[in-house]
Amino acid sequence: MRLPAWLGQHLAALRALLVFTVLLGLAYPLVMVGVGTIPGLHGRAEGSLVENASGQTVGSRLIGQAFTDADGNPIPRYFQSRPSAAGDGYDPTSTAASNLGPRM
Repeated sequence: MRLPAWLGQHLAALRALLVFTVLLGLAYPLVMVGVGTIPGLHGRAEGSLVENASGQTVGSRLIGQAFTDADGNPIPRYFQSRPSAAGDGYDPTSTAASNLGPRM
């Protein structure tokens, strides 16, 4: 017995969905985790985390750093991140921003 054309198309789409879910949702992330655990890459895969004196993770060395020379001038070959108005440097505790819009 032959299936109607619309049902055959839906079954083909369901098979494609399942195949791509397994490939891109399971296999690819597991391969990337495996690559990240290779001995030479493990430190880079963890994100260069910075810990304080008590061992608590407080940030990353690679996020929010200022690329300046000895005189404090920006180095043009590096991307300059957005300047922060939160105190001296990148201090998120001194911000007073909110997501509230202006009152009409």
